Amino acid sequence: MSAPTTRQADALAPAGFKQCWNLLKSLPSAPSRARLTGLLLIVAATVALMNLGSQLLGRIVDIVQGQDIALIGSGRGAMVAALGVIAFCLVAEVSGRTLVSFLINSRVRRLSMDLRTQALSSVLRAPVPRILELGTGNVITRLSKDIDTVVNTITTMGDRLLITVFMLPLTALALIFIHPAYGVLFLLAAAMMYPFVKGTIRDIPAVTNVVSSVEARRNSILLDTIRALDTLRHFRLGTWAARRMERYSWETVQSWADRIPLFTRILAQGSIAYGFLLIGIILMSVPMVSFDWISQGEAAAAVLLVTRLEIHVFNLLFFAGEIQHAGTSLGRAVALTLLDDVPSTETTPPLKSAPSVRIAGLYYSYPGGASVLRDINLELEAGTTTALVGTSGAGKSTLAALVAGLQYPDAGQIFLGEVDTAATSSSWLSRHVALVTQEVHLFSGTLREDLLLARPAATDSELWKALHAVGLDESSRWLPEGLDTAIGAGNPEVGPEAAQQLSLARMLLRQPPVLIMDEATSEAGSEHAEVLEEAARKVTQGRTCLVVAHRLDQARSADRILVMEAGRIVEDGDHASLIAAGGRYARAYTQWEHGQES
Repeated sequence: MSAPTTRQADALAPAGFKQCWNLLKSLPSAPSRARLTGLLLIVAATVALMNLGSQLLGRIVDIVQGQDIALIGSGRGAMVAALGVIAFCLVAEVSGRTLVSFLINSRVRRLSMDLRTQALSSVLRAPVPRILELGTGNVITRLSKDIDTVVNTITTMGDRLLITVFMLPLTALALIFIHPAYGVLFLLAAAMMYPFVKGTIRDIPAVTNVVSSVEARRNSILLDTIRALDTLRHFRLGTWAARRMERYSWETVQSWADRIPLFTRILAQGSIAYGFLLIGIILMSVPMVSFDWISQGEAAAAVLLVTRLEIHVFNLLFFAGEIQHAGTSLGRAVALTLLDDVPSTETTPPLKSAPSVRIAGLYYSYPGGASVLRDINLELEAGTTTALVGTSGAGKSTLAALVAGLQYPDAGQIFLGEVDTAATSSSWLSRHVALVTQEVHLFSGTLREDLLLARPAATDSELWKALHAVGLDESSRWLPEGLDTAIGAGNPEVGPEAAQQLSLARMLLRQPPVLIMDEATSEAGSEHAEVLEEAARKVTQGRTCLVVAHRLDQARSADRILVMEAGRIVEDGDHASLIAAGGRYARAYTQWEHGQES
């Protein structure tokens, strides 16, 4: 059985066993070799005592019949000794299992914290296009639900799994010591089960990964619905949103249902193999006792050993899906830590001043869709401001996103000075290129804490200087407590124009050599227009800037204006020259002026 064709896995495959093992070993809280050896010795000793207790319980039959038992003897004294050892074995079993469970649970929770931290750090360092390809819901699922699945599975059945792993070979050895024929039967049962288990477990990872991927898509839809609440209410799309959520939720249910036949099959196969072993032991014991090859007590001990094995075998089979699910979930989380960055980036020198930006032969299309940008060739002079204008869908924001590294081009190159951005890491690019949009996120905390994220070593005086530059001061109604004003989630909402001012203040503190602004002053149509435009002018000084101008008044003061149409640059010049040319820009600007006058 293979994964359903209608519900496919996502773009980032789970990491393999070797990768997961190497990553877990490298985590700070990974147990040392000595601790792992100690844990395994505790498990082995616990299982050995469990088997010893089962064998002695069976041999009581021989003691009752007056036979002499090695190391114990015969008669009443042997009975008392056997019962004492059995009681000791039961106490040791309970104590051993409790200790193993505690050691596993305490360590796995520490490991999960380290794994989550490392995966999140990797996501923050990874190329932005790679993260966008995965999707927000996918990343959240891997960082939360997938890691939680691993933790819950291990804490619930980790001790049972370890005991089962030791129980199988130690039980086989115990049966061989009673009589080699029992060992042969055990091996036959294992050989019967092996190909079925191998085939089923081979299919489970693909199905499990599809389940996690579908859940991730459902989470993305949920996030999208929550973010669009105002739009959904405005256009009365509540019913449509509910049906869309229902469709993706039902797809998740169906993907879980695809797993059921696999586990039903493995349980059926396990039942057949175990039944073969138990019935075979009983049938073999009758003639072996008749011919005095073994005693009745030894036969009883063999049956008890196999009977005791039943719960462990079916634990393994019943939880095979959960175990495999946890393994796949671990692989999905570990895969986040392995998101590749470009190895050569560490040798790329930092830019010491605002560079030129050269774009050569740039093409871009939506995945599986129409072309967006076609053969873009241009150079932005160092330290100048270039405005991109054009109708909606002309490709302005896409070009800005490509320069900012938010997307990969289909073809072509982008250079910052002499540095090819395709040969650098996302971390290098993010240090030198900043993108400011109308969507401003304010981190929960004080204003001081938010601004210090842009420049951690900045003094309060420097923070106020940046705020003053964008039109905010101590008297602002948005800053009732100055730098100690609480902002972000859980605090009073900051107005959209003030949020954009704070975003521009961050850029002044950060001082990126290249700045891209896409609707960064979208609130400039309000009463704060002059303040925001002046703030934007101050932020663009001394750096190479690309401004996506959705209003023509934003383009008027730029050093250079590029007019885009259908993914191409159709006009190029400053405001005066384009007006004089009487082309698309001139006509659009005239219409805009008339609209302003009316």
